[in-house]
Amino acid sequence: MKSVLYVAVSALLFFSLLGCQKNKINDTAPIKEGEKPNSFNTSLEASDGSYKKMAGCLGYASGFSNSGSVGLTLNNPYWDQKLSEEVIIQRDFYNGIPATVCILYEPSADDKNAYATSDGKILFGFYMFYYTVQVYGELPVAGVLAHEWGHRVQYTYNWSEYYKPEQRELEADAFSGYYMALAKQYVWSQIQSYYNNVYAAGDYLFNDPSHHGTPDQRLQATYLGVTTAVSAMRNNTRYSYLQLHQVFFDAIRTTISTPKENSFPDVIYPNLNKADIHKLYPRN
Repeated sequence: MKSVLYVAVSALLFFSLLGCQKNKINDTAPIKEGEKPNSFNTSLEASDGSYKKMAGCLGYASGFSNSGSVGLTLNNPYWDQKLSEEVIIQRDFYNGIPATVCILYEPSADDKNAYATSDGKILFGFYMFYYTVQVYGELPVAGVLAHEWGHRVQYTYNWSEYYKPEQRELEADAFSGYYMALAKQYVWSQIQSYYNNVYAAGDYLFNDPSHHGTPDQRLQATYLGVTTAVSAMRNNTRYSYLQLHQVFFDAIRTTISTPKENSFPDVIYPNLNKADIHKLYPRN
């Protein structure tokens, strides 16, 4: 029975992750002098002995070394099934935004990562997954995936020219909050774990290209997505991706650019059934 269950779970995961192929990523490039193992820097950047570690949504780029490999499983049938189910839910939510979700086997736990690519993939790190579950719980995993799907929205609509690096990340946080408020409100009692994970992902590296926004800004952006979803429910409004982009980007450039010292009030949901909420999922 156990083997039958594992086969069924594996088949479900394979269906959900259809398009992923087991392969190594950019790890055939020779390591240049001055380059560190598990770094991803060009030989020019490495010539002075410096290197850039993988962080956040930076992902990998051509010519970088030791980038890891891609596969189909978290090596645990329970978590394979849970992630597969979440992928199906998010694919339904982000209707019209293509994404093939794969498992990224990072070089080490220190290099845990998740990122979206311009060619249609979301790579969810093996170490990132288990770190998130162990430290923050199961619900924030959905938030991380929704953040990366938010990047897929940006790629699909080619909005990259509008952003400073941190603005791109903050808008992905807003899309994540929008998803969590509409699709995950039945577990809203656990939402603090999601907020904690978002807050912890912030940084103060203002002069670093990898700067993702401060902890406070990331939490503000997430809350912006949540409150926009509540407004959509109250007004029975189905926003397009472009309309959401306008709401999110305007707020990120203005109100979210300054820190807030007060805590965010909890949201009060309108009394809508699941079918009515589903009708409010974003549209093209």
